[in-house]
Amino acid sequence: MFAIVGVLSGPLLRGQIFRHSVPAGQPWRTKCPRCNCSLGRSVRWDAGLALPITGRCPRCRAAIGPPLLTVEVATASVLALLAWRVDGLPLVAYTWAAIVCVVLCWVDVAVHRLPHRLSLSAFGGAVLLLGAAAITTNQLSRFGLTIACACAVTMFYCGLLLLNPSGIGAGDVVTSSLAGLTAGWHGWPAAIAATLAGFLLSGIFAVALLVSGGARAKDQLPHGPFMLTAALAVVVLAS
Repeated sequence: MFAIVGVLSGPLLRGQIFRHSVPAGQPWRTKCPRCNCSLGRSVRWDAGLALPITGRCPRCRAAIGPPLLTVEVATASVLALLAWRVDGLPLVAYTWAAIVCVVLCWVDVAVHRLPHRLSLSAFGGAVLLLGAAAITTNQLSRFGLTIACACAVTMFYCGLLLLNPSGIGAGDVVTSSLAGLTAGWHGWPAAIAATLAGFLLSGIFAVALLVSGGARAKDQLPHGPFMLTAALAVVVLAS
C-alpha cells in the first residue's frame, strides 16, 4: 500500500522538485526553461495538479524535472522499506518525512540547496505525528528524548557551520533537525549513529569521486542526501 502511495505521489513530488531546484536568492520556478510557458498551479503545494510522470513540459514537450520514473521508484522503495519495519503512527510520521525528503535530496543534488520551507514542513509534520504517537501510547518521556536528540544534532551542525561555513550550509543545519528527530525516536545511540553515518557516507562518496576523477578537491558536494539516507538506515535497523 505504502509503495503504491509512493508511485502515485510521484507527479506531485516532481512538481516540487522542479519548482524548488533554483539557486538561492532566485524565485521559485514556475515556467518551462525552454518555451517559458507558465506552469502555474501545477507546481504548487496546494495544487491538485502536478508535473506529468513523463517529466516533459505539457506545451513544448521539453524534458523538465527528474528522469522518467526515478522519483516514483525511489519514493515507493523508501516507503515500502519503512512499512516493512515501522508500525502505527510513527509510520505515518516517517512516511510524511520521507516524501518531503525525496524532494529535498533531489533539489540538493541539482542546486546544492535544502530549502527551509521543505525541511521545516517535514520537521513540523513529523513532530506532530510523533507527538500524537507518544500521547496515544503513553510514551511522553520518549517523545521528550526525541526532541532533545533533534536539538542536540542541530546544535552540532550549528557548531560545524560556525567552524566551517564553506563546508556546511544553513540548509544542512535546518535539515539536521529532521534527521535528529527521526533517528532520535529510537534513542541517543540511534541519533549519534545517524549523524556519524551521514558524514561517513559523504566522505566515502567524496573519496570515490576524487579517485575516479569525477570531482576535484575544491568541489562542493551536497550533504543532504547522505544525512537523510543515514537517518533512514538507522530508523530501519533500529525499528
